[in-house]
Amino acid sequence: MIIVEPVAVGDVACMRPSLKWVWDRTGTLVEVPPDTLGVTYDPSDLSKAPYALIEPETTNHVRNNTMVGAVVGTPGTPPTTWGTVDLGVNAGITRSIVGSGIENGVNYLDFRYEGVASAFSASFVRFNPAGAVPAAIGEKWAQGVFLKVVESGPTTPEVRLFITERDSATASAGIGELLIDPTEVLREFGMEYTISSPAAVSAYSGFSVQCASGQTYNFTIRVGLPQLCREKLPVTPIRTSGAAITRAADVIGPGAGLVYSNVPIAEPIYDSKASYAKDALVYDPATRSIFMSLVANNTGKALTDTGAWAPRGAANRSAMFDEYNNTQTVMQDEILVVLTPEMIAQGLYLGNLDVDQVLLTVVDAIEGVVHSEIVELIEPNSQSSFFNWAFKRIKKRTYFFTLALPVYANALVTLCLRKATGLAKCGMAAIGPVEEFGPTLLGLSTEGKDFSSTTFNFDGTSKTQIRPYAKRMSCEVVVANSDITYVQDRLFELRQRPLVWVGGPYGITAVFGRYGSFKNVIPYQMESRMSLTIEGAV
Repeated sequence: MIIVEPVAVGDVACMRPSLKWVWDRTGTLVEVPPDTLGVTYDPSDLSKAPYALIEPETTNHVRNNTMVGAVVGTPGTPPTTWGTVDLGVNAGITRSIVGSGIENGVNYLDFRYEGVASAFSASFVRFNPAGAVPAAIGEKWAQGVFLKVVESGPTTPEVRLFITERDSATASAGIGELLIDPTEVLREFGMEYTISSPAAVSAYSGFSVQCASGQTYNFTIRVGLPQLCREKLPVTPIRTSGAAITRAADVIGPGAGLVYSNVPIAEPIYDSKASYAKDALVYDPATRSIFMSLVANNTGKALTDTGAWAPRGAANRSAMFDEYNNTQTVMQDEILVVLTPEMIAQGLYLGNLDVDQVLLTVVDAIEGVVHSEIVELIEPNSQSSFFNWAFKRIKKRTYFFTLALPVYANALVTLCLRKATGLAKCGMAAIGPVEEFGPTLLGLSTEGKDFSSTTFNFDGTSKTQIRPYAKRMSCEVVVANSDITYVQDRLFELRQRPLVWVGGPYGITAVFGRYGSFKNVIPYQMESRMSLTIEGAV
């Protein structure tokens, strides 16, 4: 028998006094407000599970990467603070700005290179040369820029990223370059460079297009959201429009519980000064519950006043974290939550599910993503039969549990419960440390208890009232005699506490609830039998 002792799920703050940008499930860069956790997808593979994005403070020293001030034309005008050198004709090659816009949330400019090179041509686009970025020997800098080939002619030039270090006279004191190969997909290319000259006082970044003598070119490259940062690039871009921007560090507040949820709270927060009409609904943050007004002109009455307010249960966002399996959190398409157990928690149980997939990731603040998996809850039932595949009822698991989350303290666990079309539903989510009492013997039994009732009329007709149900499990566990005192004391300590009880590898043996009773029998010198009855939560 293995138990998971769920942590109490309260609301945990994410503190970050600045904006952030993350990739949504469509691969679009979207804005995250201050003091809100960012949950991002991998834009290179959107089929991967999303994860909580925890990053340290980072500054983008490219002062204008959203293309403010750019003018499309021949040759056109580059964005404010960008370099203007060699924008026109260069050894037979003409460069012009032929387009601008936003692709997947990334601001971009399209640069076109065309002509016959009369000599070797190296055309540079400098992102931040006018405003010096202080730099010194030994510092490591990282550049990132989104690039994409929009149109390619008979010959493809070489495209290189570069970081240039300059001395006090603004002369080049050294340069680092990286040859890249942009494709037809807009993605970020990056390079790192360590300042090597003792004379260096500043740095800037950019890219160059190099054309060979005598070759004909007709080539358009899309450039978006360049960055220049100390040490390393952030996971997601930092937008700027006229000055260097520092995105503050993500700081998770104290306590265990819910850091992020995409499920909104529809009801307004209760305000003792407001006046509420009869049947009006309000949200109580203290209990995370909904209350309904029982009277008209309800002003100044506390939510504990049973004559003025009636409890309506947990809010939709909190229903999956209460003590009831039959109350469900419901959200169109997917439920996305991030939990922090604030301890080493290897056990996770999800019950009363109506979803197609469970996407799970675990993030450590230092090591990043340390675990990622996707579990399909729709089970195969065709048995090599087209009729079964096309017409047989779809079998879907209504539970998910794992006892092997990676061992990290203060990790963030991201749960994405997805349903392709329709409403995603989850009745129970419990996470916490795992404890094993001993192996469960065969003969374990489970039964369902339905609290619905049927009433009969005098003429034999009837009416059924559908109510919640619960599961009960009875089993025998083998316990070493050296541990039996501890196990008994531990069970007394856990009395009347809802736990996840796992009696075996099958979903039917996982029950969320309280034990009703236990009984010890010591038939052998080395081991004992313990009978347990588990009363599942409704």
